[in-house]
Amino acid sequence: MDELLNQSMQNIESETRSREVDKYEHILSESIKEIKIAKDLVKEFSDIRNESIKNLYRVGISAKKLSESTGLSTVFIHRILK
Repeated sequence: MDELLNQSMQNIESETRSREVDKYEHILSESIKEIKIAKDLVKEFSDIRNESIKNLYRVGISAKKLSESTGLSTVFIHRILK
């Protein structure tokens, strides 16, 4: 009887562990998908920002002024302008 009880408890523990693994794998998969979406959005908006910086520079706004208005360093502004 004790052996049957122990086996039953082991089966329950195994099933519980399996469900937890499944749950956490699903959470991980979903979070990876959301991170990819966020990265894609950051890329899209960074491209828009960079194009705006280039356009403003072309019409005479200095790198220093662009740096001040964007919060980006002048070195970074110059990298964008290359």
